[in-house]
Amino acid sequence: MNKNKIMTTVKNYALVLMIPLAIYLLVLLIIPERVGNIGAILSILTLSVLPTITSYGVYFGFVSGIIDFSVGSRIIFSGMCACIGGYYFGFPGMLIGAVVSSVLMAAFVGGVFAALKIPSIIVSFGTLMIIEILGKYLVTYMNGINTEIVTSTYFRMPDALTFLGRVPYNYIFLIVVTVLFEFLRSRTKLANQANVVGSNELIARSVGIKPMRVKFGTFLLGSLFIALAAIQSACYSSAVGYKASMASSSMVFKPMMAVIIGLALSGNVRSSIGIFVGSLSISIIFTGIIALGWSDAVQNVILGFFMLLVMGLPTIRQFFADRNRRKLARAEMEKAV
Repeated sequence: MNKNKIMTTVKNYALVLMIPLAIYLLVLLIIPERVGNIGAILSILTLSVLPTITSYGVYFGFVSGIIDFSVGSRIIFSGMCACIGGYYFGFPGMLIGAVVSSVLMAAFVGGVFAALKIPSIIVSFGTLMIIEILGKYLVTYMNGINTEIVTSTYFRMPDALTFLGRVPYNYIFLIVVTVLFEFLRSRTKLANQANVVGSNELIARSVGIKPMRVKFGTFLLGSLFIALAAIQSACYSSAVGYKASMASSSMVFKPMMAVIIGLALSGNVRSSIGIFVGSLSISIIFTGIIALGWSDAVQNVILGFFMLLVMGLPTIRQFFADRNRRKLARAEMEKAV
């Protein structure tokens, strides 16, 4: 790598990292007494860990054209299985319980999607309700077997395993997961094919790629990170409770926005860094909103507007790119005349 390329890379990373810094400085100007200390900064960083890992699980399906709202229900169910495995078999049991259950749930959702061939958003809402009910029945069933690990509404994570949710182990966990994500994203055939399928399915078919098989594979690949997000969530909160009436669907909003921001920044930095910047920026914004004491209704309204803005980023970028292209073409034409 030559010197100019190194300087360009450093400049790009510095500019991207300025985004959350600028947002933090803005929040600091408004409420300096509540966010202007090391405790608040560590809290913001901690709150961005889980959405970042969840975003890694959402990423592979999203780039292939899948909108999946079942992610939250799968995190909760895998978190329950992690608690059960951790109680009986320690750390290996926690890891195996989370990964196996996450893969099975992903295979279920992906299998329904592949079999019915209907829009992924419809499949995800249907399977989400089924998985939520399964979580409720799992709590009820285990409540009759072992009351040390489960109450009437939630599972407890063994205290010896909750260290992964505390500083600095949660940051170390995030770094390890990020390295794994970057390896799978850039070095696996499935991840590359997912990008092709998401860009143009007709081209993908013309070069021998089977889009449905790739999309099913992205469910399985993303399930690894869903399992790791479930472990982080269970360790951070020390407990996992079931949700009903599609309440778990909201868990995917912030990760999805982080993925969109990461894709928008992917021309300047690696996708993992872009996703982390997106999660961190969102974490800063909502920390400021909570510190201001605004109601849940106002928070949801702001989340909705922010999500619309983020979802519109590709369209906004394309608009300005097309305008600049037309301007250059017009200038070339006038010059030629």
